[in-house]
Amino acid sequence: MCATEVDNGSLAEALATVMRQRRSVRAFLPEPIPDAVLEACFDMAILAPTSHNLECWQMIDVRDAARLAALRHLCLDQPAAKSSPHLIVAVARPDLWRRGRDMMLARIDLEMAKPSLPKALSDFMPMIRTKYSVLIPIMFNDGPFHVLAPFKHALAWCYSWYRPMMRGPFGRHEQAVWAVKTAALACENLMLALTAYGYDSCPMEGFDEPRVKRLLGLPRRSEIVMVIAAGRRGEDATIPQIRFDRAHYIQSA
Repeated sequence: MCATEVDNGSLAEALATVMRQRRSVRAFLPEPIPDAVLEACFDMAILAPTSHNLECWQMIDVRDAARLAALRHLCLDQPAAKSSPHLIVAVARPDLWRRGRDMMLARIDLEMAKPSLPKALSDFMPMIRTKYSVLIPIMFNDGPFHVLAPFKHALAWCYSWYRPMMRGPFGRHEQAVWAVKTAALACENLMLALTAYGYDSCPMEGFDEPRVKRLLGLPRRSEIVMVIAAGRRGEDATIPQIRFDRAHYIQSA
């Protein structure tokens, strides 16, 4: 049954079921996930929200046997890493903002060329195009060695005295944090999708990041967000899920 045929109550119930069943699994069966299932899960990961639609992240499905063995060791030989048939490395790539900008400009030009484009969108598209051709480069192009970042920070601080405004991401650190947030959203989509297909996952932060970067040939500006172990849940694979009272997390203002 497609989503449009399901009422809102059923959708909420189905989503709650998937979210409650998603657990961080510490032991996996050796059974690999079928390629068709993995591809469907990656397609759902791509549906995650992405800042400015620049999509500065990637996931590396490590398949090569030698690399997989090395990656397990670089994940500190954790039980989840050693037993899972799949290790997926989620990477934040702030250096890919130009690629995302160019793809968005090409898509905007394609839409603007359609004679059937509604007038409301036709009037709106030039402003969106200006955002990607002018504003995005101003935000993300910090020059060599990010020398322009302090000046952009100072300009934003002065301008903010007169009106609310975005104050970044400027500089290497802020752009890394920005890209990590987008990548983490995609990771959650991926793990929920795996659960929906009857498979499990374990997001891991325990790994030697510089060595993993070298193993996968990643650039220095990349940030490894997590390594996701994935597969079919084994016996005694989970530990009790501990959550505290909602009042600790949810507040009204």
